[in-house]
Order: sequence, then structure tokens, then C-alpha cells
Amino acid sequence: MQRRHENNEVEEEELPIVSNSSVIIALARICRLDLLEKLFRETLVPKAVWREATVEGKPGSEKVRKTKFIRVEGVRSEGLALLLKEFVDDGEAEAIALALEVGANIILVDDRDARDLAKKLGLQVMGTLGVIALAKYRGLIPEAKPILDRLVESGFWISRRILEQFLRELDEL
Repeated sequence: MQRRHENNEVEEEELPIVSNSSVIIALARICRLDLLEKLFRETLVPKAVWREATVEGKPGSEKVRKTKFIRVEGVRSEGLALLLKEFVDDGEAEAIALALEVGANIILVDDRDARDLAKKLGLQVMGTLGVIALAKYRGLIPEAKPILDRLVESGFWISRRILEQFLRELDEL
């Protein structure tokens, strides 16, 4: 989307980014929430996602609560969110509903069922690995492997096959 200024300069207008809790929690655990802020400036989350990501005692929850770039947004279409909850959990359902409501450019989600549902509804999907790859491509990080190692050490599950394929695609294996 483009916006034209009075002096005829054309500026790319960024569409909103909506996130489910999985990506936020994974990056908060390894102190790399900064990647979301640098890549997207502002990230919208529905109330259910905020609750999931800020549960007292959850690793990284304090970091999430202190962020300034994550904005909690209520879902207006509660009927749609309720319908989506038949297929995915509360946070994922609200995130998909919110992404549709605000015309999000991307929805950040890791769960396969939620990703598939979001794609069927016409949303562009990116997960934790996609965020890391984008950060590398934009020069925000020199290598993805150290971040992936920290994610795995923090409890983030990824199959060895997918991890190796991902690192090969980034020319790190």
C-alpha cells in the first residue's frame, strides 16, 4: 500500500502485523523481542494472546509486559473468533480474527493447524523461524544458528530435519 505526500513523495504504508503468543514467547525467552520491534515496529495482539504471553511466572513474561511495541487490540468480531475456536485454541482464534479485521499484512503463528487455517482464510503466515530468517536477510543478525541454538535450549521444539533444512536455506550448514 502506498501513501502520497504533498510533495509527491511516495511512501510505503505498512500494514499491521498480528501475532499469536508462540512467536512472542519464544523470542522473549531468549531476550530477542527486539527482532519483532525492528522488523515490524508495532505488533498487534488480541487480549487472549496477551494473557497467554504474560502469565505470571512464564519465562519471558516480564519482558513481554515491559514492551512498548506490542499493542493489545480487542477483537470486534466475537462470533468469528468463537467459530474459529472450534478449530484452534483461544489465542490463535482471536489472532486470526483480529488479523482479518485489521487487514494484517502478516500473522505470526507457529502451530500447524492455526497456520493452515489462517492460510485458508487468505492470510500470509510467518512463524518464529520466518522472523529469524527475515532478520538475517535484513541484516539485523549476522547468523541465525546461534539464535536457533538458544531457542532449542530454551525449550522451543523443532525437528532436526526442519532445523537442518532451514540452516541450509540460509547457507549456514
